[in-house]
Amino acid sequence: MDFREIFLFKEINDELLEKIKSFSIIKNLKKDEIVFYEKESPNYLHLLVKGNVRVYKVDKNGNELIIHKFKAVSLIAERANLENIPYPANCAMDSDGVIIKIEWNKFKEVLHNSNMCFEIMNSLLKKMRYLDDLIHTNLILDTKTKIAKFIYEYPELFESLKQHNIAGLLNIKPETLSRKLKFFKEEGIIENQGSKLKIKDKEKIKEYFNF
Repeated sequence: MDFREIFLFKEINDELLEKIKSFSIIKNLKKDEIVFYEKESPNYLHLLVKGNVRVYKVDKNGNELIIHKFKAVSLIAERANLENIPYPANCAMDSDGVIIKIEWNKFKEVLHNSNMCFEIMNSLLKKMRYLDDLIHTNLILDTKTKIAKFIYEYPELFESLKQHNIAGLLNIKPETLSRKLKFFKEEGIIENQGSKLKIKDKEKIKEYFNF
């Protein structure tokens, strides 16, 4: 594993990099293996360097409600580390992959390096913008516009999630989502490909939101 190729470590000196390596663990994980559980203590900073993960909650019926999916290379749940709070959700591999687990208490000692601080904060801000966008979507927009906006702005997430996960994420009833998706299919915007939904005409979706 070449740490130097990872965005977090590109600008630091060799001595500091070797120090970070000394308290880091490289984990090769299989699809569906757990990365961490909700309410677990954030003893490690998790850096996804290969593959995909899903962050999710479990409802009272044992169903996964996916909050977000991440692709390599990405930090996962760094807010828990920064605020010293338990992980707010579960995380599992969505494919085979590799995660670097960095011992957080030791890593904090070297975070005075401005470049690494900037990269961590930038990663966190992107996720905060995503959550702010979801709040705006759920509180202000009508159902058809919610779905259109989600399809347009998060196409990969739309195509990878199951319909009940999308419904949960957008705070709408599954049957309502099903009716609206039928409308978008009839409009030639999305289509079924096997068991998956695929976007057929992304540009046309812009006709259905105005903001």
